[in-house]
Amino acid sequence: MKKILSVTVLVMALAMLVACGGGSTPSSVVEKSMKCLQDKDYEGYVDLLYIDVKEGEDPEVQRNAVASMIASKADQTLAKKQGIKSYEILSEEVTPAEENKPETAVVKVKIEYGDASTKEETVKLKKDDAGDWKIDMGK
Repeated sequence: MKKILSVTVLVMALAMLVACGGGSTPSSVVEKSMKCLQDKDYEGYVDLLYIDVKEGEDPEVQRNAVASMIASKADQTLAKKQGIKSYEILSEEVTPAEENKPETAVVKVKIEYGDASTKEETVKLKKDDAGDWKIDMGK
């Protein structure tokens, strides 16, 4: 009985580690971002962005400004295209970290809009200081 209980506890602990561990991949971040855009959850979308906050700037103010800008632009674009109907991850390519450069990735995604048009987008990502994948808004 003790052994069964020990094994059960071990399995539960491993399941929690897997569920709660970082585990995010560049593709999963892009999928979350597409879902946020579909749902018009622009604050959730901004949480997935790599925002480089300059010294002396308030990160919350910058985050809110980016969310506002994205909401305005996305609402206009998605209204013209009748929203995002579906999306599909086509590929993911990860580049290992180098000296003074974080690990980066490129994810290609195909987006189908409500007006039946499609577009392939290339999304660049990089790992932040916490080791989480974020969408790189840089050039």
